Amino acid sequence: MRSLSILLCGYGWFAGIPDGETNNAELIARALDGETLIHKDICAEIRGMTMPVLWNGAFEPVQKAIDELRPDVVLALGTDGRASAMRPEPFGVNWRKGRDAGDNPEVYSPILEGDEIWLRGTLPYEAMTRAMLAVGIPAQTGALSPADADAPLPFKSTTGMYLCNYMTYRLAQLSRETGLRAGFMHVPTQPEYACRHRERMLDAAQTDEERTRLLTAPLAAMPLEMMVKGTRAALEACLD
Repeated sequence: MRSLSILLCGYGWFAGIPDGETNNAELIARALDGETLIHKDICAEIRGMTMPVLWNGAFEPVQKAIDELRPDVVLALGTDGRASAMRPEPFGVNWRKGRDAGDNPEVYSPILEGDEIWLRGTLPYEAMTRAMLAVGIPAQTGALSPADADAPLPFKSTTGMYLCNYMTYRLAQLSRETGLRAGFMHVPTQPEYACRHRERMLDAAQTDEERTRLLTAPLAAMPLEMMVKGTRAALEACLD
């Protein structure tokens, strides 16, 4: 039996998450840390870690862990509060925007100067999606082809323009340079988190129209145990 190792990285707490709660991505990485996957003729140990939600500081600890652990597979996780399914993300785009992204958070700026607009990670995205569906976990694959590189900003990308896209792009760049199998996956939020957030939004609503929109809008969420199960299945697909 072959022995492999997996580095599972989850984004941690960020502004807007109530005290005592944290990012679902971090909770999944914690839950699977130390677990051993037995898949066909492969035995793979999972090492989980937390990534800080900072432009200057998110990728550095991941690179350090890769240098120290020399994993065979790297999967990074981030939460999309609007998602109702697990979503492996093939492509990252070389643009960023948002709080602490640069001198002006309203202006797009490149992640890496002079690099390609779009990069694709090296994980088996279709196989990951199908593996999650096979164990009863709602899953879909992110954008399967890059947008027109000459299109005006903002590009339509399922990774967004904030730190989830940043990590998707940086891991794809690392894969291109080193051959490491690495990529990113979005996960939903938990039902409890989603419900509390909706309640806060309703309390803050200023008009009847805004309250009506919130009361009738779909609520996207997934229980933590389902997300852990889905991530485990996705990782097994990465071992083929």
